[in-house]
Amino acid sequence: MVKNTQKYFWIIGGGILQVPLIKEAKKLNYKIIVTDADENCICKELASCFETIDIFDIDGHIEYAKQLTNSGILIKGVLAAGIDAPETMAKVAEMLNLPTVSSKIAHLVNNKEIFRVKMKELGVPTPKFQSVSINNLDELPSIIDKIGYPLIVKNTSSSGSRGTKIFYSHDIVGVKELVCEAIDISRSGNALIESLWEGSEHTVETLFDVNGKFHRCFITDRIFDKSNGFALETGLVHPSTLSLDKQEEMYTLAENISRKIGINIGAAKFDMIQTEDGPRVIEMTVRLSGGFDCQFLVPAATGKNVLKAAILTAVGEVFSDDLLEDNKHKVACSESLWPVPGRIIQIDGIDEAKKKKGFEYIYFRSNIGDEVVPYTDCTKRVCFIIASGENYLEAIENMDDIKKTISITIN
Repeated sequence: MVKNTQKYFWIIGGGILQVPLIKEAKKLNYKIIVTDADENCICKELASCFETIDIFDIDGHIEYAKQLTNSGILIKGVLAAGIDAPETMAKVAEMLNLPTVSSKIAHLVNNKEIFRVKMKELGVPTPKFQSVSINNLDELPSIIDKIGYPLIVKNTSSSGSRGTKIFYSHDIVGVKELVCEAIDISRSGNALIESLWEGSEHTVETLFDVNGKFHRCFITDRIFDKSNGFALETGLVHPSTLSLDKQEEMYTLAENISRKIGINIGAAKFDMIQTEDGPRVIEMTVRLSGGFDCQFLVPAATGKNVLKAAILTAVGEVFSDDLLEDNKHKVACSESLWPVPGRIIQIDGIDEAKKKKGFEYIYFRSNIGDEVVPYTDCTKRVCFIIASGENYLEAIENMDDIKKTISITIN
């Protein structure tokens, strides 16, 4: 066997959020390996090696890694970004002896129930919580009495608010229906019921470099519509409007938790809520954020290149601090479009929108002929827009002007 001297970088997942990551890796002269369950995914044509494997199939990824290395391919790094596969990433990197957070930590943070238990053990403030499965579904009334209203039902292993709903007042039938839905889509077979924290919600993105140094990447404001009980993220704003003191508290909490559970390399991404009593952790993971944050929103506002920093870390190289410096000093916001349910028969105004002041990016996950379904989680949004401005007001005005040009006709 002749060993291939060309360097390869492995990206788990082949959706739109992985495209910027691939482009950054290619700038560093890596050939790309992509694995995804969708054989027609958008990233397939960008990859030198592609294999149809579900992102959660750890054994399938390990077997493919063996095939690649046995064929002489030199894999220098593995990364998951914007996709719920940090455990797969860690297992593959461990097998290849590459820099990575441990798979045990990835498993811990990727299960909301296990993470809550660990936080309670560490003395980190947690809401009241209780796991529910088919085995203890008959105990649901007493569990609800223990938690109290308002409460939130979650599945334990997915992002994007899938299987998640808030209940502000007594509704045992509704809670049971949502619990069963959450159990059905959860990879662990469990749902989680928690008491509800109130406050503004934020993404806190951090990164440990190869020397274990903690880097504050960014904090974004998350805008939600919770009017119908579903936690629908309708937009994002960066930089955060939180005071610098409150942002520092969030970063400090993120670092303390990360170090306590043993993280010393790679991404540590938190969803936090700013309550009257200070910041509280909703959940965390050990991958880069989804929601277009580090891929499009933050670069538009600041020029920060978190993706490059993460790639260099994954291949065992130190990155320059200037990758995470704000060199634009702008404000960027994102917003989702949610047309009424029905079939899309026409989309107009995209070319005009791209010419508007402050336009940064637009992505349609639905096209003409697709069915728009009722919105119960973020995976069902039709369109995602990013706009920027010199300040918060200008960014919002530019966004409003861009939205006016786009027309989605529903039959």
